[in-house]
Amino acid sequence: MISFSFIHNENKYTEELIKLLNSQWPRSEYSRKASIEKSNDNFPLYLIMKLKNDDEQTNSETEEIIGCLTISTVLNNDKDSNVSLLLENVLIKSKYRGKGYGKIIMVEGHKIMKEKGFKISYLSTNDQKEFYKTFGYIECDPISTSNFSSSSGVGNNNNNDHSNKEANEETIDDSEKVSNLLRIFGGNSKLKKANTNLVWMKLNLE
Repeated sequence: MISFSFIHNENKYTEELIKLLNSQWPRSEYSRKASIEKSNDNFPLYLIMKLKNDDEQTNSETEEIIGCLTISTVLNNDKDSNVSLLLENVLIKSKYRGKGYGKIIMVEGHKIMKEKGFKISYLSTNDQKEFYKTFGYIECDPISTSNFSSSSGVGNNNNNDHSNKEANEETIDDSEKVSNLLRIFGGNSKLKKANTNLVWMKLNLE
């Protein structure tokens, strides 16, 4: 059975969430934990998706995190600034990809946005435009890196990429491949090159 919760309401899952995120985007545990601890009801929000499994050995149920995403506020985006949110870090645990869980967590994320009264969702991607189009996203002008309050604590470009073809239906949002520090101080040229195809997309939630 699938269930959802915010990490700040169930911080017992923090370590498990850190492992899940670092399995896709390696980062220091300290830095990752600091970002996760920013989760709160007023944004950014870390949403976790849990799955209950039957443990035949102990004849009991176990629960594990199989997916997550974050939602952050968009700042100073002209007339849309008070109604817009940014979708980041959508990730499905590798062994559960290809089973439709990516679509499930995307739908839940959009539901939360609507319930909180927001009308527009933004995200960015290098090569998964077609996946996001299935939800109604369309290409739009880029949002300045200083114009949103991201889950990592700084404005950065949010790359929503899939790790392989099998994950085509399971959206994986790589918001941390190219951070502000990388752009300012330099870094891996391959990461910089990969970001040149970044496409911003927008969804009207109404």
